[in-house]
Amino acid sequence: MLMQFREFFREPAILFWSFGFPIAIAAALGFAFTAQEEPTRTVAVITQDAQTIDSLQQLVQSAPDTTRIRFIPATEDSAILQLKRGQINLYLSQNQTQWQAHYDPQNTEARLTYLLLQQSLEPASSPMLTQQRITTPGQRYIDFLIPGLIALGIMNSLLWGMGWSLIEMRIKKLLRRIIATPLARSTFLLSYLFTRTILALLEALIVFLFSYLLFGVTIQGSGLAALLAFLGGIVAFGGVSVLISSRTDRTHIGNGLINVFVLPMTILSGIFFSYRSFPEWAVAVIEKLPLTLLADALREIFIEGATLPDVLPQIVGLFAFGITFFLIGLRIYKWY
Repeated sequence: MLMQFREFFREPAILFWSFGFPIAIAAALGFAFTAQEEPTRTVAVITQDAQTIDSLQQLVQSAPDTTRIRFIPATEDSAILQLKRGQINLYLSQNQTQWQAHYDPQNTEARLTYLLLQQSLEPASSPMLTQQRITTPGQRYIDFLIPGLIALGIMNSLLWGMGWSLIEMRIKKLLRRIIATPLARSTFLLSYLFTRTILALLEALIVFLFSYLLFGVTIQGSGLAALLAFLGGIVAFGGVSVLISSRTDRTHIGNGLINVFVLPMTILSGIFFSYRSFPEWAVAVIEKLPLTLLADALREIFIEGATLPDVLPQIVGLFAFGITFFLIGLRIYKWY
């Protein structure tokens, strides 16, 4: 047992990925996203009257122990669109003597926003605040969540299924046998990509069918656009898998390299909640991550009814990202 401990601590790379990397990730995310003050919650109001917005803002600011809430004017269509994109989780409309708060009660953030509004507005305001629960497909939290889960599944299927398998083949000395055959090296890697495409497609279909049967989630946009976005995600994360597996021959290092991509993107790319809640400087970076491109494209297709031209920039970005990483990985690949 002592010999195994010595072997472990003699490898600086293993020490970094086992201890240094988790600490670095925790520190980076902690310093970057630990708010020094309570975050501002944005609420859309169905009005074009600036005085109405100012009145609501003054009521909230004058309420004791209130949270930071920012009201913005909107039409009903624009408010629904922002709700679908996760930019807001609640909007207000006025009905004679009442304010109606439209939100999905299954969304914990939306529920909390409603309770804070109720606490802030009702003691001093007339009209009163009532709730209007959203149950329309496309506007619920589950409609926001499912495309993100499909995107996350594609990433995990490629990085762990393809990247880890290639690392294992190098560890077991199987890659050197591949180069002894007439099979082209690029063809071998592409065969892995093709296999993972089929498996990832099956996984995505299972998630979609499950959500369709239980929650009524549907694809409101172009089926062709959804297919191309799916293939773009396969190519993007397939390229990352080739690059990750191009040199390493240690399980600890391989595990760490995969987690370098998986953990930050899972947290930052808006899979479970909107990444718009992060600081503005971070949003500019997050929007360009491959998982963000894929999740945003799928959400636009699923819940906004987007067509191919609407999501073409994200699809092109995914293919460009994947092809670039694939060529770099192929160039530096260690086959022995």
